[in-house]
Amino acid sequence: MNDLQVFVHDGQVYTSLTAHSLPNIIPYEPLWDPRDDSDSSPDDSDTPLTTRWAYAARPWFPLIPLNPSFDGPIFGCLNHSRFSLLTEVDQQGKYLLHRDIRGKWHDLEQKLLWCQECLGAGLLVPWGTKLPRPPTAYGYQRSHADANLAKKVAMRSRNAFLLIATTCSWHIMSRRYRGSNHAWMSILTNDLKYPIPAEWVLELSRSFVGDLTTNVPRTGALISSVHCPWQVQLPIFEKFSIPIWVRFPQNASASAVDFSLHHYIPSQGAITRATEAVQLDQPDDVIWGQPDDVAWGQPDDVTWGQQDDNSQTTLGWNGSVLGWGQDGGDQPMSDAPEAHADLDSLFPIPKPHSGQKRGEAWKAFFARRRDENKKKEETETPAQRQSRQSRERAAMNHSIPGRSSTVIVFEWQPDDEFDGFRQRVRLTKAELPMTWMSYNKSTRVYDSFRNEWDLCDALDPTSIPDGDWEEDNFPSTPPSEPSNPTPAPPLPPLSSFLQDIDTYFGGYEVAPSAQYTSGVERFVSVLHFHLGYQLAASTTKPRGRSTTFDDWTRKTKWAHLCKLVGDDSENITSIPDAQKHVITCFIGYLVTISQSQLSEIPPDLWDLGPDPSLSVSNAHIRVSYVQHSNQRLYIIEPRLLSSSLVPWKLAVTEAITAVMCLRRDWGPEITKIALHLLEKGIAIKTLLPMSVASHARRPLTELRTYTLGHVLPPKDHRLPHFRPVYADYIMYEQHRHEFMNQPRARAALLHGGLIWRLALHSLGFEVLPSVLDGISREAVPFGLMLSIDGQTYFDDELSEEEGVSRERNKITDDANGLMTSTQWKGSLKFNPGTNKMMKNVDAACCSFLATVTSNIGHMAPLSFSLHPRLHLSPARPPLPLIR
Repeated sequence: MNDLQVFVHDGQVYTSLTAHSLPNIIPYEPLWDPRDDSDSSPDDSDTPLTTRWAYAARPWFPLIPLNPSFDGPIFGCLNHSRFSLLTEVDQQGKYLLHRDIRGKWHDLEQKLLWCQECLGAGLLVPWGTKLPRPPTAYGYQRSHADANLAKKVAMRSRNAFLLIATTCSWHIMSRRYRGSNHAWMSILTNDLKYPIPAEWVLELSRSFVGDLTTNVPRTGALISSVHCPWQVQLPIFEKFSIPIWVRFPQNASASAVDFSLHHYIPSQGAITRATEAVQLDQPDDVIWGQPDDVAWGQPDDVTWGQQDDNSQTTLGWNGSVLGWGQDGGDQPMSDAPEAHADLDSLFPIPKPHSGQKRGEAWKAFFARRRDENKKKEETETPAQRQSRQSRERAAMNHSIPGRSSTVIVFEWQPDDEFDGFRQRVRLTKAELPMTWMSYNKSTRVYDSFRNEWDLCDALDPTSIPDGDWEEDNFPSTPPSEPSNPTPAPPLPPLSSFLQDIDTYFGGYEVAPSAQYTSGVERFVSVLHFHLGYQLAASTTKPRGRSTTFDDWTRKTKWAHLCKLVGDDSENITSIPDAQKHVITCFIGYLVTISQSQLSEIPPDLWDLGPDPSLSVSNAHIRVSYVQHSNQRLYIIEPRLLSSSLVPWKLAVTEAITAVMCLRRDWGPEITKIALHLLEKGIAIKTLLPMSVASHARRPLTELRTYTLGHVLPPKDHRLPHFRPVYADYIMYEQHRHEFMNQPRARAALLHGGLIWRLALHSLGFEVLPSVLDGISREAVPFGLMLSIDGQTYFDDELSEEEGVSRERNKITDDANGLMTSTQWKGSLKFNPGTNKMMKNVDAACCSFLATVTSNIGHMAPLSFSLHPRLHLSPARPPLPLIR
């Protein structure tokens, strides 16, 4: 077959249809007959985490994820190392896992066991299949003699979660092989007695449990060509690209090959080519499953202890073991000052007397020590050599150094504050006994030149410590006998599923309310800069008074007037009563008169009155407008050449905003003006002139559409009949945070108002300056495009549907229909007085700008354009991800 890969290793031939290289370590073939492995297949949580031989009783083995990522709302509670686990002491003085961690693990165990049972119900499971034991059986809920043992048992129990998660994946794969891709999700969500919330199941589908693509590497399995214990499972594994290798003994005949494995038989020519490649030391690929020589569970640390010829040095000091050759690879850090320029903020201060340099990783440390020891060896005397070799021979048995010993022991401990960077820490005599037994011969390194031991579990992440595990050894599984069915696991409360989602996504609320409202203006500022009230006004008997006006000013309370302007009267204590009356008359004009009567407002009250006192000759900026289709944009530009050049033009859509910029002493830095507006939640546009191909624009249907469930069908088409439940809100928060992880989140911040505030909930106030660095990569295909006078301008913008519907109110199969952004805004209930006031102010601002500014009819070219910035790529990477 053309897709058949052929490998030769130690004289044995291996073939595969789903893998392009052999696993990193090929275990010994079991001595027992794989046809009858009733009590011999591994039953611990560590052994299956690497590639194993096929066991008839455990067809789920090959799906165990390699280098799993413990993150997200479901598996984030498992994201612990031995150093980050917390323990507590019970009433008997014994140590056990901290109750908070223990409780989260127990809840997750219940949920996964329930999913395992539901997904496996009704499936044709091979006879004799054994499901893994629950994590509780590995001891994480028990107390132990000391804290180190409690942590080791907890880590072993954590690995057991992978086993029951794998059986869920195995059931999902079996169902997908026979039916719909989403049928398994419906089984969990549509159970009549116990429906799991769809939000939680969606997250499960995105984890290594539901993602059966090659994006999640799996350990796979090795099969002997003589017998295949998985005749039914093998086609399923092949369809989903699960790594399967078949081994053919030397001089094996085709008649001895299991019938179900005949399509794995290689041609003689392929065997010859694979053999020649090995002889020429030209492997076709890197070791499968370990990209960049990464070992399981430690993506940044290579595996030590094995040389190219599979021999192992006694103390682990061989150069090939360290992972560096003479001519390449990662080298120790340079001592040059440039290499240490930024170490103060990136790496912790080395521990006293550790010998570790700041920012020096453990691999670089050992490489440097190896080179230093080579130089020492060249100059040592015969007596020194004899003494050193004597120490080396004594250390070969890896016995614990006694209290009278002069040997020094260091442990490489990860620092959680610096992303797990390992520090070399000297151990005290009291710490040594239990810490020593947490390692084994593959994770201890002795330096005979300095009489020092290094304990580093990164040397062999899958090693089993030498500690006393007797109290945690479990009896082997008895042979298969008829037994009563295992009782169903206790059902976790349904609320705990939503709590997982709420806890995880609720943690993204990075900006406290006081922070992202700090730029919102208060009463006096709104009154003067937005509405145009003259702060020195003294008119108490306005002209043109009417009955409506008199009634309104007489009946309106000060607290109500403050709410019309958008503030609380309790926040306004410095305005005297006489001035309050003048302000009431000013607001009374705007609320009670029509647009044709605005000229009746006295000029000493309003700077936009019949004789406007507002000066258009702002010292720093000028405002012009351009009419495009049914939209008018107001362009704000510096009067003089600014020191901070930007490739885009600042535009606002509201005349009130443009006039407000004239009233303020802002400028001439356009970026500062734009940032001021962003901080206040005012909508702006940053129009970038670009010329792109026509196919660069993409239909909005290519954007992901977010939907909410739990719809109660109304009797008619009116929106009030929609009754969202709590699950809808959790789902909405989940989708909102997911959207804010995308480049189009910039459009939400430019949008202003409520959408701006929702974006700040996810991203935080500190991201606002990055909005001004340029358009995102999605602005051209999906954003705003304006064509003015032969020039096209682009900016990030939410579509009518995206503004609200795609983020909040799109309901699948809802009789209410799709609610547009305009409809949603119209459904908001504002005080009629506020609506009337703002319409009058907007009309006056439009009239003022039309009179005193020039209608340019087109965009002036950017005389200060930065040519390297005028391309399709964004000016900088998208906004930072949610943390």
